[in-house]
Amino acid sequence: MIRRPPRSTPLYSSAASDVYKRQIQWMGDNEIANNYVRKGMFHWYNVEWEKAYSFFSGALEEDPTLFAPHVVLSWLSDGEAKKIHKEKAKQLVKGKNENSQLFVSILDLEGPDNAIKRNELWSKMHDIEPDGGFINHMYAWTIQDRKERINEFENFLQQEKEDGDTYFHILNALGYAYYNIDDKEKAKYYLDEYVRVYAGGYNSHDSLGEYFYNEKDYKSALVHYEKALQQYPFSNSANNKVKELREKLGKK
Repeated sequence: MIRRPPRSTPLYSSAASDVYKRQIQWMGDNEIANNYVRKGMFHWYNVEWEKAYSFFSGALEEDPTLFAPHVVLSWLSDGEAKKIHKEKAKQLVKGKNENSQLFVSILDLEGPDNAIKRNELWSKMHDIEPDGGFINHMYAWTIQDRKERINEFENFLQQEKEDGDTYFHILNALGYAYYNIDDKEKAKYYLDEYVRVYAGGYNSHDSLGEYFYNEKDYKSALVHYEKALQQYPFSNSANNKVKELREKLGKK
């Protein structure tokens, strides 16, 4: 999802134009491609990699001049495909704005050793455009201090709710963030809420399944992983876990 200008701002006003000049320039003139990008971003936010890959690939089929889908496809690919997407992103971003350039530059900072540098870049992008939904999400995810990360996501969640924007993915992020500091009660609360508001997604059930799996409640985990497969039968994570859990529980 691309964040909108404030609702009081006319779509074609100079204020709206200034906002778009600061955001990552995800889209072009082909509205079919743009719709694919929007859907790809939604599934990327929700950690539904398979669907995100399909939609971003579709966007490039419709508009081969887009650079940003290549960045995400590089993250989702390995080997030669990863290299190709990375090089195409660098070629196609030429002439774009500062945040677009910074977005592509992150491709040169992969791996755990560059985690702090990645956060520094997302922080810079966030300073340039604090209302960028994708930027805010990635900035929060890359904060190294776990409690600071939670605080940023809590603020982000409140803002998205106030703006009437989609916030499902932030519930998921908070569920994992609280689990990582061993606050399992809050982790469960957010993951339950994620399933409630995004019952038709597959990652919501996958995430709650992982919670139960980590808590060794394998029967409950299997229920949610199977629900994930009902929503999307091609989920690699859910397929692998269902197979493992059925073996653990002695089911065929």
